[in-house]
Amino acid sequence: MAVRNRLLLALALVTLAMYFWGLGSTPLLSFNEARRAVPVREMLASGDWLIPTLNGQLYISKPPLLYWLAAIPATLFGSTAEWVVRLPSAISAMLVTWLTFLAVRRRFGEIPAVLAVLILATSAGFTMFGRSAEIEMLLTLCCFGSVLAAAEYIFGGQRKHWLNVAFLCLGLGLLTKGPVTLLFYVPPLLMFWWRYRENAALECLTHWRGWLLAMVVGGSWYLLVSLQLGWDVWKEVIKTDIAGKVGHTKSDPLWQYPSWLLVDFLPWCLLALAAPVRNFRRWVSAPPGGFFLLAALVPLVIFSLFADKHAKYLLPTYPAWAVLLALAAADLHGRCSSAARRVFHAVVALLVAGFLVYYAVGQTHALAHRFQALPKIATAVASHPDVAVYGWKDIDPRVVYALGKPVPVLDPKELEARLAKGEALQLLVEDSVPPTLQGRLCRLAVFEPYLKSGRKALLLGSGAACG
Repeated sequence: MAVRNRLLLALALVTLAMYFWGLGSTPLLSFNEARRAVPVREMLASGDWLIPTLNGQLYISKPPLLYWLAAIPATLFGSTAEWVVRLPSAISAMLVTWLTFLAVRRRFGEIPAVLAVLILATSAGFTMFGRSAEIEMLLTLCCFGSVLAAAEYIFGGQRKHWLNVAFLCLGLGLLTKGPVTLLFYVPPLLMFWWRYRENAALECLTHWRGWLLAMVVGGSWYLLVSLQLGWDVWKEVIKTDIAGKVGHTKSDPLWQYPSWLLVDFLPWCLLALAAPVRNFRRWVSAPPGGFFLLAALVPLVIFSLFADKHAKYLLPTYPAWAVLLALAAADLHGRCSSAARRVFHAVVALLVAGFLVYYAVGQTHALAHRFQALPKIATAVASHPDVAVYGWKDIDPRVVYALGKPVPVLDPKELEARLAKGEALQLLVEDSVPPTLQGRLCRLAVFEPYLKSGRKALLLGSGAACG
């Protein structure tokens, strides 16, 4: 018992370090991180928690649950620092990891449960999004939470409260990223019922009170926004955020998702690939294994049919893949000699240590090109405190976050009008000075690299800014 308790304590410390250690030591690393952090700051500044904005403009392409959850600690701590806006993702990753542990231990035993935790904690994609101010990890908690609740209902005595939990999670998923949440719940359960003829799976799909709960929780924000802004406000969201991704003119190749999964789950996936037939038979031999196989595989097939593909879209399936790989690893572990097990344990310890070292010190240096220009831009802009700063045609939200205020974007006509009036301004231009502006604005500063290797930005000025 003492050994078991020490192992669980060590696992808890590993996952705490993996998701929380140095959470704010690295500035925002991506366009998407900034698209989540800036609305939080503007929500707190405006006091409007219903209608999100990004750089002062309406931004409702994503529901606001992540913003709300980040705004709570931001209010408590009086800060929208990186670690604050990343906190919901880190907490979600921790919850997903240990909910997976509890579910696997209940259905498959202690060793697979421990291995499932280690697999998630050493999955590059999972830990990266667990440490990012992005939507995907919160969505994973909602989607996989609904799947686990359905599993508890089907295999745990069909207690009704698990149905309510499943649909509450679906409702929260709708408040996180919209209808895409349903793709991780409805198709896998339908396929599970078709394969195993478990009528309880149909109950998980036809529970009308559950659907009512999900619609009330998940649809309330959409209704309130529609009442305030009108129903037409959703036309552009549907066109660009849904239809555009499903029917994009250029389709990404079908093999992209499988290749991303293989990379993210190295080296664990090699254990499953070493004996694929044996592992597949093990997974499908009993309904619980088949349940997690379908929870992982069905969304993979569906999302592979979409034209627009991104690795993060499959993140809600990562816990199910971790369960399957844990079963394969546990099977191999049980058949190994004592010496082979010691090697196995040493490799796992080195893998965990490698991830911890990377997130503690390596990530900041490896990805410095993504953010090192931002404090320089903030300093350069602040040197002319009375001169307004603008973006030229577009501006990266990371710059908006670094400057701490909205940065209006000028099109050519607006800029011409301001220059004609002799207005003093600062203009941030990406890559190079447009030909129409050559010689008309002074160059205040150059920033290179700017957000990626080989890219630069220029701060131009007019009027008093050039003095």
